[in-house]
Amino acid sequence: TLSKMMMKSALAYCSYVAAVLLAASKNTAALSISNDRSINRRDALIGGAATILGAPLACGAASTPSKPVAVLGASGKTGALCVASLLRRGLPVVALTRSGEWPPKKIDLNAVGFDGDVTSSNPLLTIQACDVKNAESLSTNLSGCRAVVYSASASKKGGNSKEVDGDGVIAAGNICLQQNVGRYVVISSGSTTRPNSLGFKFTEMAVAGIMTQKRRGEVGVRDAYSNQSGSSYTILRPGGLDEPKQNIIQGPSALEITQGDVLAGFVSRADVAEVAVELALSSAPNVKNTACELYYRNKVVPVDKGFKKYLQDGADLDRLYGKSYDELFQGIKPNYDYLVDA
Repeated sequence: TLSKMMMKSALAYCSYVAAVLLAASKNTAALSISNDRSINRRDALIGGAATILGAPLACGAASTPSKPVAVLGASGKTGALCVASLLRRGLPVVALTRSGEWPPKKIDLNAVGFDGDVTSSNPLLTIQACDVKNAESLSTNLSGCRAVVYSASASKKGGNSKEVDGDGVIAAGNICLQQNVGRYVVISSGSTTRPNSLGFKFTEMAVAGIMTQKRRGEVGVRDAYSNQSGSSYTILRPGGLDEPKQNIIQGPSALEITQGDVLAGFVSRADVAEVAVELALSSAPNVKNTACELYYRNKVVPVDKGFKKYLQDGADLDRLYGKSYDELFQGIKPNYDYLVDA
């Protein structure tokens, strides 16, 4: 996969740059990013020009893209936005879907601010078929990647919850370790550690066994990485997905992160995708081998009625906020699973 990415025509790659620079020279306002979208400074620097045409800002000294980020489940509602988020940043990405086709229909990639080229002519984009139930397929497609985002979940055509949310999560993590992939981000779900909560029970009934399997996947990844160095994982547990009403990037200033699986709220898929990508790109030591919950800070509720105490000031729980992703992430504790004694 990486060799195919790097063999893309240098002429095509640099012609994209020329087009971007021409567009930028004619309309510098197109490079500005609205403050209310809360896109961080790195996006402005490396992804601003790419937003115009979905192209890289510059070829660089070696005129070769860096190692790509792979997105498993790229045809899903969140996975597709993860791919688009990476493209908006001007970063190479491998979109991995069961069918080998991308982008999916009826998913608005503008939700994460991307309206560029979504075809194979985009030198930043590689589209491949990959089945998370097949270890050989995973090994082939994850080879040479800098990071992997796992956004696949059970579906009628893709596989049941045991195959995708349990076995697939664990298998992809093991392949990442074998292939020396630096970062592995799993998009899981809030309440996975709270089987007595209503959120766990309702979701488990809606998709047979899915919360049990998501938790099994989390534990499998945690155990696989427990004695490893060089590669790391983060499990991201979003709250209820609030769409299509608010499927936009509200950004870090609207978000809250906790670790404990005791509080929850709503969050858009767009913001989940942004945070998953930021975590995949992060080299901060404190986000390694850990789990955290993500939701909007304006309507926070306890995961279970017994956790109301964690909403009170002075509660023994760090509630993290920030005006940038770096600031939002800086209080995350490494090597953490959930609040056992809650």
